[in-house]
Formats: sequence, structure tokens, C-alpha cells
Amino acid sequence: MLRCFRYAWLAVLILAAPAAAQTTLRYQFKKGQNLPYAVEQKTNMSINVMGINIDTKTNMAMAMSLNVLDVNKDGSAQVQLQVTHAKISLDALTGKVEVDSSDKNEPEDAVGKILSPMIKALGGMEVAGVMLPTGEMKDIKVSEKTLKALKSVPGADKFGDFSNPDSFKSLVSNLVFPAGAMAKGKTWTNKSDEKSPFGKGVTENTYTYEGAAPSGGGTLEKISVKSTKKIEPDPKATVKATLKDAKGTGKILFDNKLGRIVESTLTQTMQMGIEGQTVNLTQTTTLRLKK
Repeated sequence: MLRCFRYAWLAVLILAAPAAAQTTLRYQFKKGQNLPYAVEQKTNMSINVMGINIDTKTNMAMAMSLNVLDVNKDGSAQVQLQVTHAKISLDALTGKVEVDSSDKNEPEDAVGKILSPMIKALGGMEVAGVMLPTGEMKDIKVSEKTLKALKSVPGADKFGDFSNPDSFKSLVSNLVFPAGAMAKGKTWTNKSDEKSPFGKGVTENTYTYEGAAPSGGGTLEKISVKSTKKIEPDPKATVKATLKDAKGTGKILFDNKLGRIVESTLTQTMQMGIEGQTVNLTQTTTLRLKK
């Protein structure tokens, strides 16, 4: 009798306990809206050659805008991602090099000549598609101007599949929300793949909703990220590589009231074996909405 009473009382307590707060995270669109973002990617790479570490530091910056061309009845939107400027600085064994997409004159040094076509192509990139309120991208189209510029870069076919528009999904939206509402602590995953010089790269991002965080007198939704990556080797690849370790951590601040990403930071570490050499790489990518 006492045991039955104890279980009955426990059931009452569970049923009476307040349910965890639920939040539905969604992007919002308004025709004619332009959201300017600044992207910065810092990379430190170390290659061990015959016991000697050779370090290279790269800093790439881009200015881009997410433009809402039209809003559909179902809440999705016709959007365009337009990159207006790109710049890269490289500090390597060969010296320091800086290439800017807005420079009219071509670099005089050998490394700058190699980087210039890619930076100029990135500095004028245009990608369009349909973005759902969850952040999922569909019907992606890359402008002919962009495709022509990318394909003209020497060796560009080894770094991405420009014939497949889905390769550009992560440029527009890399954060896709679940269909339903979420309580604090809820996790979900997204997978993406891309072509690399060594084979097919598969990235899995695990997101955790951390709840609302105070910011500038208001609140932003905080989301933490953990990522893992693997490479499915291409037997036809001219360069053989093995991915020994690859992981990442980061955070995203999302304005759920206005339906947009305010800031995101992701730091990834990777160790690879390439033709008998060990490559260690640390890369931090930051995206911020300009005020």
C-alpha cells in the first residue's frame, strides 16, 4: 500500500511540474531586405617536412549581402547572396602577400599571381535560390558570370564541383532548424558534403539550443555547434591523403524576433597525412551582421 502511494505521489509531482519552455526558431523575410555580413577566416597551417615545421598563416575577409528578392505565400523567399569584396593576406616561407579583389592592377609576385584569379572570382560571386523559414536552401542557381570566373581559375576543378549548385548551399545558409519547437538542451544534426582534391569530404554538424542570452538590451538565441569531418578517398586522386583527425566547436547568435543570424564563430582543427607529410591546420571562421 505504501509503495503504491509513493508511486502515485511521484506521478502527481511529474504531472504538476511545469513543462520546459519551447521555442520555435525560424528565419523571417521581407521583400527588398538586404542583410550585410562581414566574413573573416583565419587559418594557421603547419607542414612537417623531414622533421622541420613550415608554418603558413592566412587571413581572408569577405563582404557580402543576403538580399530578399521576393517572399512566397508559404513563407519561403527568393534570395540572392552577393559577395561585393574579397581580400586575402598570406604569410608564408616565401614572404608576405596581399591580394584584393578591388585592385585593378595584377600582383607582380608569383604567389600573388596565383591567388589573384580566385580572389577576384570570390569578390564578385552571386548565388540565388529559395530559402525556407527553417533555413533550408532549394533550387540553387549560380550566376553565369560567377561560374565563368571560377572555372577560369587554374586548377579550380580540383577544389570544388562548380557544375553542382548544391556545392554552394553552405555559403547561403549553414544553419537549418528542426521542424518543431525546441526546449533548452535540444540537439539536432545536419550533414553536408563537398568535393576536395583528395575525395569526398563529409561534414556533420551537431547543434545544441542553449536558450536565450541577453544582448544589447534585448535577447538573442544561443546555439552551440560541434562538428566532425571525414574524407572518402578518391581512387583517381593524383594526391593521396588521409584525414587523421578533424573536429570543430563554435557558437551562433540568432535573432528570433527578426529571424536572422547576428553572429557565428566556428573553430576547426584538422590533421592530415599527405604524401608522407603531416599537415596540422587550425581555422576560425567568423560571420557578423553589420549594423
